Amino acid sequence: MAITGRKRNQRSHPDISKGEASLRMSSDMEGITGSILLLCLISLANANTSPVISSVLFNVCEDIPIGQTAFTIQATDTENDPLTYVLTGPNAVFFSVALNTGIVTVERKLDRESADVMQLGVEVSDGISVTPGLLTIVILEANDNKPIFQAASYDAEVAENTAIGTSLFTVLATDADTGTAGVVQYSIDEVTPPDGTSLFSIVKATGEVRLAGQLNYTAKSTFYRLKIRAFDGVAQCHGQPANFSSFAFSFITVVDVPDLDPQFINLPYVGRVEENSPVGSPVFKVTAIDQDTGVNDAIIYTIEDSTADGLFEISRDSGQISVSSAIDREVTGDTVTLTVKATESKSSINGRPANTTASVQINIIDINDNKPEFYKCGPEDCVKATQFTGEVTEHSLGSVPINMMVKDLDKIPHTIELSLEGPDKDVFSVEPSFMSSDSLVQLLVKQPEVLDFEEKQQMTLEVVAVDKEKPSFRSTASVTINIKDANDNSPKFLNDTYKLTVAEHSPVGTTVATITAEDPDTMDQGKITYRLLPDSILPYFDVKPNTGVVYVKSETLLDREIRSLYSATLQARDTSGKPGTTVLEITVTDINDKHPVFNRDSYLVFVKEGAQFNIKIEATDVDDPETVNSQIVYGIVPSKYSGNFIIDPSTGVLRNKGVLDREALDPKLNGEIKINVTATDKGTPPLSSEVTVIINIEDVNDNTPSFEPPTYKFSVKEGNKGAFVGSVYAEDMDQTTEYNRISFSIIDGSFGSFIIRTFADGEKYRGNITVDPDIELDYESPHKQFRLQVEATDLEQRKAVAMVEVDVLDVNDERPEFKPTPPVTVKENTTISGAVGSFTAQDKDGNHSLVYELESIQCRCNGSMNPLQLVYPRSNRGGQTQPEVQGGL
Repeated sequence: MAITGRKRNQRSHPDISKGEASLRMSSDMEGITGSILLLCLISLANANTSPVISSVLFNVCEDIPIGQTAFTIQATDTENDPLTYVLTGPNAVFFSVALNTGIVTVERKLDRESADVMQLGVEVSDGISVTPGLLTIVILEANDNKPIFQAASYDAEVAENTAIGTSLFTVLATDADTGTAGVVQYSIDEVTPPDGTSLFSIVKATGEVRLAGQLNYTAKSTFYRLKIRAFDGVAQCHGQPANFSSFAFSFITVVDVPDLDPQFINLPYVGRVEENSPVGSPVFKVTAIDQDTGVNDAIIYTIEDSTADGLFEISRDSGQISVSSAIDREVTGDTVTLTVKATESKSSINGRPANTTASVQINIIDINDNKPEFYKCGPEDCVKATQFTGEVTEHSLGSVPINMMVKDLDKIPHTIELSLEGPDKDVFSVEPSFMSSDSLVQLLVKQPEVLDFEEKQQMTLEVVAVDKEKPSFRSTASVTINIKDANDNSPKFLNDTYKLTVAEHSPVGTTVATITAEDPDTMDQGKITYRLLPDSILPYFDVKPNTGVVYVKSETLLDREIRSLYSATLQARDTSGKPGTTVLEITVTDINDKHPVFNRDSYLVFVKEGAQFNIKIEATDVDDPETVNSQIVYGIVPSKYSGNFIIDPSTGVLRNKGVLDREALDPKLNGEIKINVTATDKGTPPLSSEVTVIINIEDVNDNTPSFEPPTYKFSVKEGNKGAFVGSVYAEDMDQTTEYNRISFSIIDGSFGSFIIRTFADGEKYRGNITVDPDIELDYESPHKQFRLQVEATDLEQRKAVAMVEVDVLDVNDERPEFKPTPPVTVKENTTISGAVGSFTAQDKDGNHSLVYELESIQCRCNGSMNPLQLVYPRSNRGGQTQPEVQGGL
């Protein structure tokens, strides 16, 4: 029987394997049973169905990383058999599939730009049959390509006068991506040099580069580098949003155009030339350049204006200025100014010749080509002359005014010598003897005794001027001098110098001295007038013009400490104005008007207590050092602590008189003492000043702690651990914490039963004594009283010891105990009230009161027990009690 069906491999089904196994039955089972089994197997085979692929279209991002899941193949099987998956076809190399799950992962990098749709074969098997399928993979766009410029660089030459807004060039970049990721935009990211940033712009969407600012070849850069960026849009598929950019460079060269005037260089222009220089002599060269350095036209030079026409000319091509006619400095002056023009050979972009001008100053250098000449000078001008007159009073000294001036028109420095000739040349001298420039000429009387009106009324002489460099340059002038009769005696003082004194701050009008002069001329008798010179003396002193009384002018200004000596000239004039003088030396004497002044505002001293110090207090008195007014005596102003110090009245050395004890001071002072020291001069009346001296007494550890009181007595109950016993107090008189801090300790007598702790208690220290928390005092022990030695120690181990007596107080903490008692015997026939015996008990507590009680009693008499009665007192304090036993048989 033939088996037909869709199964290609029946052995893969487990039931078929079992059927085949049943066919291997022994030959004796062949027959009907075997046929039935085979028919069952055929029926099972015909019932299986193939897997079904439910989805064949998938979207996959091109930027999905290798190894990550791209999609899952969706397939079903009616029998829910386990499915296996296999990829087929040429595109299977880009993916891999999990055999049992159908999960497809990326095996190779995907690229949408190479293929945006891929066909991928797949086979799905349920173990019996295989279902083939064809999957369509749509590759989704991701931004994985950057823009690419079409040119390596974009270079352009741009004329400097290009209009703003002109399109210079357009850049172009392409991007293989599509959609937003493929949209390219542009920007200028950098301009070099940076000052060109504002000169260029770019259209973001098109890449068109435009001129945004005015170029200038001369004033700005001639070369610019633009860094242009092309960037695509931000896009996202599988990964993070991304965009890309690339760069290209543009090199822009600015082209010069003739738009600037030429410019003279090396200004200012100053030249020089000697007068009388030969025609054609070079003087100065000017240079102009075309500011349009990229054009550089030739320059043409001309002289447009001159302060001395015709003297100079300029080379049209080179700018060399030279002499064109004879130059006389005495005619033209010291300088000539030229206006030089530079014109470019070609017109500018405006159609006009480009030109500029500059000023050239030419200094005319003088040479010695003129002889000296004499001039007579009046109030307004001087005229050339050879005859001069003058007059002089008999027997007079000084100059003879003749209104003469010697001039040499040459400016070059040279020496002119003046001398006298003629019959009376020895009576006079000429001033100056030598001159190097224009100068007034004076005749000075050399022999006044010869000038006697009664002997000779007129004298003549000649003044000769000679150029020392060229003696042939010589001139002569005649001078006639008339001698006048005059009052030829001057007032005369008895002494050449008068030494005067006046007290400082003398009242205004105080007479210093009366000094007069004599004049033998009768015309001057009683008519001499006086004057103090110089004017700078007048704020202090003056003289009465008709009497010669010298008096004080200012009381305030007359201060010896500011100025102690004045020198003045007392002048006397007669009716003709002839002066006579004497010198006044006025000494201002001292008065006691200045207080001593200390050289410091205050003094500060640091000294350890118990030590010695000395400090020099210094004061000065600006009164006259030669008088008692400036002699100073030092003292101490009495105060609370001033008695501890002494000062040398002459030297001002301050020191402590005895031992300084900081603890003797008021603690609030913190060791600081202030005393006032006086400085008093010896003048009349005496004047004084005070200064504060601050003395800081530094603490030292010179005090031992002391207990107050020195002994203590405390009591404490027994059995109370850690109980407070009492406090001891100690104080260290040192004033600083460094030295007065105290710590307490128990050095003897404690037997380990007590501890002490230290506390600050105001200015003292407190030691709290307590029972050791681990110790329980026992009154019944041998130590009912303790004598403690408590030690107080400062930081430098200075010590004091106090005795502390501690009594341990008894408390009822012990049980009574019976003392041993012999047996009690009772005679027969003893009365009932009679005592038969007693018991003794004791209590270790010091203050006790025992009470006896009968707990039970038994008596053995001839083998029988009879009751007895114990009689005892109810209370007995402070001793032993012996109860009596009463009873009867």
